[in-house]
Amino acid sequence: MFNPLPSCVTFCCFLITASASLLLSMPTIVNAEPVINNATQEVSKDTIIATWQPTTTTLSTISDAEKLLTASRFLSASGNERQQVTQFVNRLRSSQTKLSYEQRQRLVILEARLMQGVHKFDDALQHLNTIDTAYSGAAQLLLADINIQRGQGDKAKQHCEQLMGKTSFLLAFGCVLNADFSIAPSEDVYNKLQKFERYSSLTNAESTNVAEYIWYRETLASMALALEKPNLAIQQLSEFTLSTLPVSALITWADAHYATGHYDTITTVLAQEISDISRLDDALLLRWVKAQKALNLGDTKEMRLLSKRMQIRAWREDTSHAAQVASYYLDVDYQPKLALKFARLNWEYAQTKHDEHLLKRAENALSAMDAEAAQATHGSQASQIFQVSQTSQITES
Repeated sequence: MFNPLPSCVTFCCFLITASASLLLSMPTIVNAEPVINNATQEVSKDTIIATWQPTTTTLSTISDAEKLLTASRFLSASGNERQQVTQFVNRLRSSQTKLSYEQRQRLVILEARLMQGVHKFDDALQHLNTIDTAYSGAAQLLLADINIQRGQGDKAKQHCEQLMGKTSFLLAFGCVLNADFSIAPSEDVYNKLQKFERYSSLTNAESTNVAEYIWYRETLASMALALEKPNLAIQQLSEFTLSTLPVSALITWADAHYATGHYDTITTVLAQEISDISRLDDALLLRWVKAQKALNLGDTKEMRLLSKRMQIRAWREDTSHAAQVASYYLDVDYQPKLALKFARLNWEYAQTKHDEHLLKRAENALSAMDAEAAQATHGSQASQIFQVSQTSQITES
């Protein structure tokens, strides 16, 4: 089974600036428990999916907003980071504050990241076209990632190649290899990135940027998983505690353990690490529930929460979560027709190898179900004909 290399959450993670390491990956939207009483009651498109207690975070600068958006990628996220960043951006635009050239660049990139997070890739690209991206490493990384998510690895690679001199060599080199891998996953690409550690300062703890090193390991783990080497993927992430990893890496960790049949590891570790499931990301919650189902656990609070969320997202035809909805109706609540609907909806916006694989799975599942139904109908008709024939023979005799 093909396991994809995550896109922005894996390689488009940060840009080294003059003063700090700026994380650029799109955060996964963290959602709280839906405000409904059970999974079967009727819901409306106005139903609240995410609720949270107001935080005291005050955003006064673009740097604050960038950092908060990055923080939303981790288990410690409160759940309303994206909302706070959006409100900050709207206030900044409406106040007509005079911004410097650099501030305008960073604001546009921040807004494009928000658009990308809800799969508005075309809007994000158009927005980035309003600034000069040629000399911006942050913009080039984001452009590369968006093109990977749209299934255009060749275009992504062109943006990656413009990163030389604008980011660390590891980011530029890794971006190119990530684009190559998105075009044609291979052990050769994996080995090239793996060898980088031997010939770089990554082996020197004092000179290694921690976030950059985590990104490097996560990328290797994701590639290993895509190459159907889950044990190797687990090994690449084994030196980190889960609390230090972004959600994207945790998803890779969970998928690798699931592929090796270590379902109990997934459920046990996540239960230890996560104190409030109401704020847990949909994709990670889905992995947790899949592991519970594999262990034949029934009616857990995680299952109930995920069922509520998926019901609402399906009702809303939520494009930004279409992949999770399709996976849910393939792997948890088996409904191939509904799965195919959302796999196709997801394909309209995201066209990575993973998205293609998800679409084929849904198509095959529905075809198999239709074939079984046709066979059952044919068998029933044949049985009826046989019974009529037997009755006729008895009557004639």
